[in-house]
Amino acid sequence: MRMVAFARWSLLSLMLTCVAPGGAMTDNGTPPPLTRRQLIGAWKLLRIEYSGPRGPAADPFYQAGSTGLIIYDSSGWMSVQITAAHRRAWQIPDARPSAGASRDAQLKAAAFDGYYAYYGTWDFDAAKSVVVHHIQSSLIPAEDGMDYAQQVALEHGRLIFTTREGKKGAESIRVKIWERVQGAAAK
Repeated sequence: MRMVAFARWSLLSLMLTCVAPGGAMTDNGTPPPLTRRQLIGAWKLLRIEYSGPRGPAADPFYQAGSTGLIIYDSSGWMSVQITAAHRRAWQIPDARPSAGASRDAQLKAAAFDGYYAYYGTWDFDAAKSVVVHHIQSSLIPAEDGMDYAQQVALEHGRLIFTTREGKKGAESIRVKIWERVQGAAAK
């Protein structure tokens, strides 16, 4: 009797593990394909992992310890904001001075260097597990109108974006790991 009860409990435990959010598996042991609906919502940045041709390193663009938020709307709009750790605080100006007339140019440059944001629309190719951000406007004006494609996966409830740049043997790999903001689940 004890063995049957243990076997039932073990089977129930295994079944609950397999159907838990982000923990489901297909018959061959791989996670099921990601769906567009699973991307919808707000996600906070947990960390960015970067590896260059010489191995792991601090991310040269986003900086170590960055935080952020990415939002995917069901209508097809998205926005992302990423902030470097330890941004220098400075007083909010009463008005924005005209370009080149600021006595706070160094503070503005530091604020710009520690912040990144853009918004636009997005598409998801489930067959390739690729999300494409179509940038309408960015903090960096040269990005306006650009498309950014990233491999995407959902692992243990975390959204994982992976991008690769450069030639094999000299490539850099950036992995952004996001966690759903509580209370922001897709409806």
